[in-house]
Amino acid sequence: MAAPNQHQAVNTTSLSNNYEFICEFRASGVVPVVKYRSKRTGMHILLAKVEGPLVNGYFTVATEAHDDDGLPHTLEHLVFLGSEKYPFKGVLDLLANRCLASGTNAWTDTDHTAYTVQTAGSEGFLNLLPIYLDHLLYPTLTESGFTTEVYHITGEGEDAGVVYSEMQARENSDNDRTYRALLQAMYPEPSGYRSETGGIMKNLRESTSNEKARNYMTIQNYHHTFYRPENLNVIITGQVELEEVFAALEPVEQNILSKGDRGPYTRPWQSPVPPLLNSVDELVQYPSDTEDTGMVIVSWRGPSAVEQVNELLSMGVLMEYLTHSSVSPLPSVFVETEDPLSSSVHHSCYENSISACYFEFSGVPRQKIDDVNPLLMATLTQLATGQTTIDMRIMKDILINLMLRQDSRLETSPHATIADHIIGDVLYGNTCEHLDTRLNKKSWYEHLLKEPCKYWVGLIRKYFIDGPSVVIRGVPSIAEATRLEEEEKRRVETRKLELGDEGLKVWKERVEKAKETNEIPPPGEMLQSVPVPGLESINFHPLRAYANHLETQPNHGQPEPNLPTLLSQLPVKFQLDDLHSNFVEIIAVLDTSAVPAPLRPYLSLLLDLLFESPVVRGNSLIPYEEVVQELAADTLSRETVLGLSLHSRKFSCASYCTNAAVILKTEMSKYEKGVQWMHDILFKSRFTTQRVKVKANKLVNSIGESKRSGPTLLQLMFHGVAFRNDSNQNQQNILRQEKFLNYILNRLNTEEEKVLGELEQVRSAIVHKDRITIHMATDVEKLSTLGDPLAPWLNFVSKKETPKERLLNIIPDSELLSHENLGNITGFLTGVGSVESAYLLQSTSCVTEHRDWDVPAILTAIQYLTQLEGPMWREIRGQGLAYSYSINLNPTQGLLILKLARAAQLTGAYREAQDILNSHINGTAPWDLNLLESARSSLIFEIIEREAVISDVVQQSLLAYFRRVPHSYNKYGHKLRVIDSLEDSRFA
Repeated sequence: MAAPNQHQAVNTTSLSNNYEFICEFRASGVVPVVKYRSKRTGMHILLAKVEGPLVNGYFTVATEAHDDDGLPHTLEHLVFLGSEKYPFKGVLDLLANRCLASGTNAWTDTDHTAYTVQTAGSEGFLNLLPIYLDHLLYPTLTESGFTTEVYHITGEGEDAGVVYSEMQARENSDNDRTYRALLQAMYPEPSGYRSETGGIMKNLRESTSNEKARNYMTIQNYHHTFYRPENLNVIITGQVELEEVFAALEPVEQNILSKGDRGPYTRPWQSPVPPLLNSVDELVQYPSDTEDTGMVIVSWRGPSAVEQVNELLSMGVLMEYLTHSSVSPLPSVFVETEDPLSSSVHHSCYENSISACYFEFSGVPRQKIDDVNPLLMATLTQLATGQTTIDMRIMKDILINLMLRQDSRLETSPHATIADHIIGDVLYGNTCEHLDTRLNKKSWYEHLLKEPCKYWVGLIRKYFIDGPSVVIRGVPSIAEATRLEEEEKRRVETRKLELGDEGLKVWKERVEKAKETNEIPPPGEMLQSVPVPGLESINFHPLRAYANHLETQPNHGQPEPNLPTLLSQLPVKFQLDDLHSNFVEIIAVLDTSAVPAPLRPYLSLLLDLLFESPVVRGNSLIPYEEVVQELAADTLSRETVLGLSLHSRKFSCASYCTNAAVILKTEMSKYEKGVQWMHDILFKSRFTTQRVKVKANKLVNSIGESKRSGPTLLQLMFHGVAFRNDSNQNQQNILRQEKFLNYILNRLNTEEEKVLGELEQVRSAIVHKDRITIHMATDVEKLSTLGDPLAPWLNFVSKKETPKERLLNIIPDSELLSHENLGNITGFLTGVGSVESAYLLQSTSCVTEHRDWDVPAILTAIQYLTQLEGPMWREIRGQGLAYSYSINLNPTQGLLILKLARAAQLTGAYREAQDILNSHINGTAPWDLNLLESARSSLIFEIIEREAVISDVVQQSLLAYFRRVPHSYNKYGHKLRVIDSLEDSRFA
């Protein structure tokens, strides 16, 4: 049996001599990043010392395919089914759980495959690292694994398999069909960039009878070509020492050397990309139950990600200028009109050896699909010819904002941001300077501040005007949905007839045999050989919290003595997070409980209007265009959301949905402007007929895409039967909103004053002095160097409006539950033409307090059942019945919720879920102590993960007040209670 902890006894001083130092930089000038290459094997190690409690691994190989068989994706799944030293399916995830992780994960992109793991602290990460790499370099790749994990036919003649379920949910969606058409047109054969590396369903099905794929040498050869140490990049982000990484890698290195010569290595993606000689315009239909709105993608070849990295960054800046706000050149003509052509305009570039840059127009009315590209080209031509000038003041603001965003991302998503930059360099970088450019985009942005207008005009001409384009017009089609449904029925029925009873029996036996082989459990001593790490070395983000509406401060650390007194003088309820940050985040929490029920549907529209309406300043009315431009210059980000979340999603409700949140983020030097903007937005904005029409039309056009989403419709149905009709959860759902917004648009033609008056009535109800709570997060010491950090709030509302009520009005979502729409019915079934796989949600009543002593036991029981390689994983995903499943405890709603998603065989998946739950409740299925230990460790990780980065700490702090739990809840008390609940979980 393998001994995964050998690295602990190795002399690390001598090991560093086996690695060649390549380069070292600081990402955004802050986070140290170092790169080494093994002299013995060619493996690359890149370590970024990101602060916080988590250590992340991104083990990346460049992968290339030239067909749609899905070999990269197939191999990604098979890697997890056992390795040379650990030849048991699922042992990697079970060991990961013991290492204070929540299993492992991976993704397959067109040009690379990345395998990931997150652990709390470095001890577990280092223990798992050699085991993980053994799976990557030396997987078992068995036929039984292929059968269950990739594709098979059930005994009833239906399609199944984990990979198949995943692709079934994607292949015919609006996004997948349009973007696949885009890439196939943009990159002619034989370019690998045109390939569907996930595998299309037809090819996955035929792989079971096609000698090409049945010959496992194909998969093994693919693995041999790409999964070799020279092509393996071990990317690590977090607080771990380089010498410890070298020690953990030593058994891996020794094993590689023992295998002998690997033959010559050729770096992937070195072949030239065929030129795009002519423009392409293609109509793509995708299945849908409605034909209201579609999408248009317009794309061009862009700069090389190999030789023109800086110019590729410049293209991103230019496209941001064209789209960044409602007054930018493209949104102003496509979206912000009373008769819009689109509900939104987004941009991006595929960072390929020859890139592709595109604009995506979403929510395009069906009858206007053909109008998008001509108007786009006319707008770009006006900029290229000087008929419309580029506003260099706005360009400067955008560049400054992009530089600040680089710093901000180190607080909101540092691990993924740095890893993404490194992966780009792994694939296409050739020098240390290339890596520096990707890690420190700010340097190039500073250079661009000096570039004149003609530089940007030159880019427009070079790429958008002079080069050929690819236009993909995606339209929803009821006929296509019908065709696919009928074709699928005929195909399955034909196959059943061809196979006959005997053939189906053969398949059933094959699957059962494969499952039996796959489910041989690893020896208990193999699992126990990896120790569960201690928690003492985990580096949490420090936080000191203060509030003026509590009798005692929520701190568990040493408070700043003067802040509570200063807070008590403020005229609003105030919560302050003092933490390590370079920014100020201001969140106005608005209690909507006083909004009259008939007016509650206005909330989504009102929130959408706040940042893009005229504002009264003194005796003047500032036009909305100036408001938008000034906000963009003075703030880093702006959001509105229903519920207590720092990230918005239209027509959705986060926890504690009777609240709305208005969020501003500023750099410290513009903090006072941020406070003033929050005041003006809440109290001084003015709603006009023109802006209401524009916003209402925009929202209506955005709904069509949501109606084609299985998860969105599932949540809509659930809210419709679980919550009161007058709740925000119900009033903001897309179907009610579509009807309401069209009703408002009609009323604006005859009753515009009444509509505007009703909007003002809603605003007055939520900005009343007693219903505002300010939550602010910043580094108080840094902010204090610029002045009194609380002084700008002294006049936020007038003294005579100082609130009488100092306590938070906490209304848990559980108080809004109702069965008024349910009656005697216990379930609902809806057919959706745009959804080929299936989704299910089932709920039952449960605890309603986060402090309930049953919570740890329930969470541990859930984790036991749902963990990777736990009972539900093996029986539901392991048999290929559904791609994902979950059980979630939501004390705020007072519900326990089961979900099945992307299910190829929903009935079978639900039957297995039901059997698993019943058997563990009634005692017919034993509770395995190794699985229980694994569940406990992975649950501790998931609790710690809630405060992984600075923005997470702020989110959890805000929620703590409403959950009535201490701010140390995730760090100490709750974590220890999970440990104590080990014996209680079986009785939860």
